[in-house]
Amino acid sequence: MRYCGVVPLGEEHLQLAALEEVREPEPPIRLAARLYQPGSPAQVARALSALEEAVVAVGAPLTQPAHGRPERVCDELLRAKRVPPELPSEAALALRSGLASFGAFAPAVEGSALEGPVEEGAFHDSPLFETTADAVFAALRGHRLPARRHPWGVHLRISELSDDHVEDTGGALWHRRIEELDALACALCAHRYAVGHASWIGDPGEGVIVLPGTALPEAFATEGVLPPVERLPL
Repeated sequence: MRYCGVVPLGEEHLQLAALEEVREPEPPIRLAARLYQPGSPAQVARALSALEEAVVAVGAPLTQPAHGRPERVCDELLRAKRVPPELPSEAALALRSGLASFGAFAPAVEGSALEGPVEEGAFHDSPLFETTADAVFAALRGHRLPARRHPWGVHLRISELSDDHVEDTGGALWHRRIEELDALACALCAHRYAVGHASWIGDPGEGVIVLPGTALPEAFATEGVLPPVERLPL
């Protein structure tokens, strides 16, 4: 089984990463990472379709707002948890079309639930789902991380991947672009989704976002994200 993550890279390309379990006599289970050259939606769709078994997490919107709304319910809920949603991506939507044979995750719920755990085994019929890398890192870490442009934010992202036993088989995580780290985070979410340790938020009829963890906090803490530093007045 391959656990794959895809994120937009510019306006026309996508970054693909894949994880595969490496089991040893003693825990923990290691996750061997493979990263691909950026490609078009058609190229990434072909690469994913060629895999014998794959679960795919896309770190960008796969649906559009319903009923003329400016924003989807899942994006509003994510913002309420203090994580900004991802911007729409034409490349991600094109990838969704190219993966028409991959069933997309849509939770079956009764009533008007807008959040809940992913049912165990959902990946068998629904190997494709939407996530967002920043929210994946927040869910894994338990709080918001500094922005990707901040050196401490990059450090924490790499530390989290290492803590989750992601091992770069083609180099070192510190040598990777930020989009490659984001794709690995999405791939890690695909692994959590497949092992039944994930949750969803949103309107099932419009599109949901999947994140690691069987339950999500009401809001991700933002206090103390960056250590205090002194800045002298000019």
